[in-house]
Amino acid sequence: MVSLNKLNPEEAKKRQKEIIDLVAVEIQLRSKRALIEAFIEENLPKLKPNENVIQAFENYWTANKKEAFVKLCAEENLSPQELEKILNHYTFANRLPRDQEIVDTLNFKPKILERKPIIERVADKINRLLISLLRGWAGSV
Repeated sequence: MVSLNKLNPEEAKKRQKEIIDLVAVEIQLRSKRALIEAFIEENLPKLKPNENVIQAFENYWTANKKEAFVKLCAEENLSPQELEKILNHYTFANRLPRDQEIVDTLNFKPKILERKPIIERVADKINRLLISLLRGWAGSV
């Protein structure tokens, strides 16, 4: 991938397809496939031959993590600080948040009858965030 932007267009397209096919086969990368494909299609052609592809990808991945975090906080009215604690705890202990921890991230107090569906929805979104952006990724990305 590092030398992809140095190839002629036909060979570059062939290599892009090989990379995308490899991502489809790798179990840990399947949930990240859409973001990897988007990076390859949108950002790789814009890189100059002397630019570091790995660094560009890390920057792209970090920006997507931040965007997904902000979006989740806005959609579910969550405290960014509390959600950050949950994500850090998951990274450290490899444990999904408990129901009360999810309730603690909410910027409002849900009614008793609303708690369960809210907790399930937020837990699902947190889990999807973890799967697509944090789990199974070695290194700093």
